[in-house]
Amino acid sequence: MLRAVFVRTLKPGVSYEQFLAAWAPEGGGGAYPASVSVSRSATDDRQVITILELDISVGQFSSVAGSLTRSDALDRLTEVVESTQLEGLYEQVFDTSDVSPRGGGGECGVVSG
Repeated sequence: MLRAVFVRTLKPGVSYEQFLAAWAPEGGGGAYPASVSVSRSATDDRQVITILELDISVGQFSSVAGSLTRSDALDRLTEVVESTQLEGLYEQVFDTSDVSPRGGGGECGVVSG
């Protein structure tokens, strides 16, 4: 599992719908290849975190990267985003199935195998 993670601060007055329209691909190309979550900060409603989850390996990422955003997304995002604090691609190390319910067993509650 891969996650592409972006933390951005929107320009004043920009709506979440405008932000989505800036990067989301236009319809027609079939199913979107990732699960997407966009959340706003609880303390700054202009700051948003976007997480795209892809059930692929790092080696497969380049084959789907072009379908994740609009071809002109960078130019469009410049119009609505004030700054980007984090932009990265992360490979899952473990998930909740690997964590013990009471934190017993391993470091930070990770169940050792």
